[in-house]
Amino acid sequence: MSSQPSAPLLSPLDQWPPAWAPRAVIFDCDGLLVDTEGQWIALQDEYLARHGTSLDPATRRAITGRAADLVVLTLAEAVGKDPVQVGEELLAAHREHIGELLTPIPGALETLRAVAAVRPVAVASNSPRDMLETKLTGLGIAEVIDASIAIEDVAAPKPAPDMYLAAARALGADPVDCLGFEDSETGAEAALAAGLQLIAVPSIPGQDPRSPRRLDSLADPVLAEWIAGWEMRR
Repeated sequence: MSSQPSAPLLSPLDQWPPAWAPRAVIFDCDGLLVDTEGQWIALQDEYLARHGTSLDPATRRAITGRAADLVVLTLAEAVGKDPVQVGEELLAAHREHIGELLTPIPGALETLRAVAAVRPVAVASNSPRDMLETKLTGLGIAEVIDASIAIEDVAAPKPAPDMYLAAARALGADPVDCLGFEDSETGAEAALAAGLQLIAVPSIPGQDPRSPRRLDSLADPVLAEWIAGWEMRR
């Protein structure tokens, strides 16, 4: 009796490890490489608590990973203050502490360095340029990556695809030949809209990013084995 043919793979990442290898790789930063997303959320929650309020879980989930201006508008509405004032207060506090304690996500820097040894690499972040550069320098990876895309570099931040499209262009690769790494629903939406293959590695509770492959950690041994098998294409 003949067996039925298997359904075609919708993504090369449906197979693990994949037989496919990317032309270039684009990493998110906050919440993926470094635990600043958790610190940023904690800062927001402390700010709200000082004003006697908080966000409901659905709103918190919706704004995680979004650009700072949307976060500020949401918090300003919650506390009943002018968004300009709220933005100045929040970002001043965030900038004050951003470089003090940069805690890499487990496996993140090792994975980035392994990829950068054999493929062009970019970082695409909704952070302002000055804060992104502070993080990349503090993590010791500024000289490893080939390009970085900050919020000032695009017309629309994540979840729009602009950042990933700009990063692919900077690396000289077609987006469909690129692999993205994201931790948030917002970032995953941006990467998929740009046409990337995507691995999601959620780090913030409540986030459920859509992606063809999800890992619990960038320290995943199969991921490391897969990257180790890529040919040098730099």
